[in-house]
Amino acid sequence: MQLKPIFVYYCFTLIVFVLTSSWLFADIGTLERIAEAEQDVVYIGLRLKTYSTSNGSRTMEELVIHQTAENSYRKIVSIVGGPKSLSEENARERQHDDNNRNRDERRRSREFRWVRHRSQFSPKEIKLIAQNYVLELRHWGEKIAGHETDLLIINPKHDGRPTKHIYFARKNGVILRVEDLDAAGILRNMFVYNRISFEPKTVESKWEVLKKEINPEPGHNRPTITLGEAEKILKKQPIQPTYLPVGFQLQDISKLQIRKYRPIRLKYTDGLLDFSIFESPDEIRSETNDRPPNRGDRNSDRVVKKIGDISVHNYPRGQDYVFRWSSSGINFYLIGPLPSDELLKVVESIILKKDPK
Repeated sequence: MQLKPIFVYYCFTLIVFVLTSSWLFADIGTLERIAEAEQDVVYIGLRLKTYSTSNGSRTMEELVIHQTAENSYRKIVSIVGGPKSLSEENARERQHDDNNRNRDERRRSREFRWVRHRSQFSPKEIKLIAQNYVLELRHWGEKIAGHETDLLIINPKHDGRPTKHIYFARKNGVILRVEDLDAAGILRNMFVYNRISFEPKTVESKWEVLKKEINPEPGHNRPTITLGEAEKILKKQPIQPTYLPVGFQLQDISKLQIRKYRPIRLKYTDGLLDFSIFESPDEIRSETNDRPPNRGDRNSDRVVKKIGDISVHNYPRGQDYVFRWSSSGINFYLIGPLPSDELLKVVESIILKKDPK
């Protein structure tokens, strides 16, 4: 009789463990299903996309066509809203209206073109999300673009991280709406499909029409490289931080072509959030010297921090924080949406070659 309570306790614990494990793996399975749908299901649709900038928010309408993982593209077809003009607030900017107008035209010419529509989640990112976030599946009663929809909520385990709401088609797993909330719970970015078709014949016929004008920019391809290949580009080993925010790992190293320069990019991620460190040889012109005169004083409010003997320029850029400095014969550019004090620890670990506490 004395063993009965212990037996009941262990049975109860086992049942809770099984139910909890099934719930967890079911939600990871849901995320994997969503990722697979983004690769395998054919569709074409129009969606509204809104994202925050340092000067307000921008809303645009995008056409998305996905025939295969390789033939998946999106294009802005109209701008619904835009940020406030800096010329309304900055007297010096008013002297450069023509330059601002030309810059806006160049930006628009870049925006209104076809670009690759990539899957949001790779297998490695899903694995990291499972480690750093809690996934919650909810059956949602409303329809989006005429399709029954469920909701997957990705909640952070660590402070200062975002939350993501993914509304996906119950029938095939394709994402119909996404809401990105920052650490304070404020909505920063979102998109939602107004119309979408999963009819293969419709997608095929539309693809035959559009593929003549779809021409992906070669500059958008960022081939991954090894540390050895990066060392050849920099003529020395890439300098990696000794401190990383909890849950972050090096995802990949890639090389870029920016005019005649070839910086490398080290991308770090926790599965949902990422930051990047760009490293380039010291002879590349930095933003703090030889700056074109028509730049005005847009960057005059940047903070300069002194870390050891190194001057580090720190400033916000949209939802991100930027750190720029030069040391050890390399120009560094670090950018990411993490809190500034957390990214500063990464910078210090590179400059001081130690793990800051």
